[in-house]
Amino acid sequence: MTDVLHLALNVQNAWALPDQPTAILEAAGEAFSKAVGYRLYTVTRNLAGGREVERIYSTNPDVYPVGGRKPVLPDAFTQQVRKEMKPFLAKTPAGFIPFFPDHETITGLGLGCVMNLPIIFGGTVLGTVNLLDREGAYDERHVDPAMAIARQILPVLMETDS
Repeated sequence: MTDVLHLALNVQNAWALPDQPTAILEAAGEAFSKAVGYRLYTVTRNLAGGREVERIYSTNPDVYPVGGRKPVLPDAFTQQVRKEMKPFLAKTPAGFIPFFPDHETITGLGLGCVMNLPIIFGGTVLGTVNLLDREGAYDERHVDPAMAIARQILPVLMETDS
């Protein structure tokens, strides 16, 4: 794997660029590509009340557009990612089908594994980075490098609505 510290610092360097939040999110995408790879990369922000998330970034806006919303469902996925604040890894569709109502869309795109990476500040999950790839592309060794990069998008999720 590529030097994750160097990749994370590249994302931090993007904090200074004027075109925000795009600069940070694209720098993170480049870092994810080099460190763990992906075929789909999205970022969701938790909305007030915690019952919904909104997509703020997508590498496939035709299928997963920015602004798209999904309900937060009371299930084991939500417990792990939003309550326990731990990443979710599913190496095959069988691992995510029970939790993702859009699983047919995901598998229809040739995607068969997923990492959902919670971005946490002050004891609260502000949102998630979601990386998807072909079945079996990710395993446990990919989670820590991906989290190290994902944490660098915190400034994007700290922005307040105007």
